[in-house]
Amino acid sequence: MDDFIYRAIVAAIGVSVIAGSLGCFVIWKRLSYFSDSISHSALLGVALGLVTGLGINFGLVFIGGLFATLIVILQQKEFWSSDAVLGIFSHISLSLGIVVLGIIGNQNTDYFSYLFGDILSITTSDIYWIFSVAVIVISILVMNWKKLLLLTLNEELAKAEGINKMFYDLLFMFLIALAVSVSVQIVGVLLITSLLIIPPAIARVFSNSPLAMIVTSMIVSISSVLMGLYFSIDFDLATGPTIVITLGVLFFIAQFFPKRI
Repeated sequence: MDDFIYRAIVAAIGVSVIAGSLGCFVIWKRLSYFSDSISHSALLGVALGLVTGLGINFGLVFIGGLFATLIVILQQKEFWSSDAVLGIFSHISLSLGIVVLGIIGNQNTDYFSYLFGDILSITTSDIYWIFSVAVIVISILVMNWKKLLLLTLNEELAKAEGINKMFYDLLFMFLIALAVSVSVQIVGVLLITSLLIIPPAIARVFSNSPLAMIVTSMIVSISSVLMGLYFSIDFDLATGPTIVITLGVLFFIAQFFPKRI
């Protein structure tokens, strides 16, 4: 097996652990539209990384974190509804990213890989970055598990317990920005949200507790990404869309199983 395939497999496992765990909170908090807005900002992050020369990962984290912070702050104001704020940021960030990339890009710029992913181009340094993010995400989730879960299940009770909702909202949004930064090469800007929401949606069918759902979501995410990678290589298909189609097939199959309470 070629080295680039080994790197793709290792990267897929790392990203699946990140997306599978955070995706459960996205489902519980009903933040799929939010994650979609942050993923669209990734294209602008790519452009920033290329313009500054600081690297795509820096641009992705910086722009994702900035947009997440602005969205959380604006959501605190009652003047705009949450869906209006998310819709505005989603479309502005995606449009800005396309325009800036159009200005700085050339005939060698692979726009398709940014939009739909190119997991086979993963490098060793990318793998180090992915697993560094995985350690950060899992560590923060473990250390703040009870508070994050309480805020998810009962915000009023969490506030009564003295938990700073604003701080933990910002912390979670930063984790989503990190997840987006490592997912761009796997499934691309336009398909990142599917990696966050479909595995937990499948896992919900087979889980009867929050912890079981997170573990199951990770397993589903790893399995589906590896299956999608295999099919894309074997049939010479675009990897990102193939992974999402695989997730979609598994989701529909899961609906025939009885849900656990």
